[in-house]
Amino acid sequence: MVQYSLTLTNKNTNQQYRYTIDLGKNYEDQPDSFFTPIVCHQIRNELESRSRCQINDISLQIIINIWIKDIKEGYRDSSLLLDLPAINHQNIHNLVESGNPEIPSLIYPDLSDVEPNIGALPPLDFS
Repeated sequence: MVQYSLTLTNKNTNQQYRYTIDLGKNYEDQPDSFFTPIVCHQIRNELESRSRCQINDISLQIIINIWIKDIKEGYRDSSLLLDLPAINHQNIHNLVESGNPEIPSLIYPDLSDVEPNIGALPPLDFS
C-alpha cells in the first residue's frame, strides 16, 4: 500500500490541513473506484472538523477531481488552495433555503419622453 496525501490550504486564513489515504495497487491504477460516496463523505467530515470551514458539494468535487488527476499522474502529494467559508452553526448540512418564492412586480418603462432624433423611418432611395 502506498500513502497519498492531500494538503488543503484555506485562502482566507492560509492554514493548511492534510488528509492521507492508503491505496493498493488496483486503486492506484483506477483511483476513481476508490472515491465512493462514502469515502467522499468521510473526507468532507474530516476536513470540516479540522478546518472548522464549510466544504460544500462543489468544493468537495474539486478536491476529489484534482486528487484523482494527481494520483493518475503519479503524484503522491497533492496540494490545493480553496476559499472556504467558516462554519457558523452546528447543523450546516441540515440547512434548507427555499429562497423567495414570490414573483417580483413588473416595472414598466416610461416611454413618454422617447422620440426619434431624425425621423421615424430612414430616408428611402428607389433609384
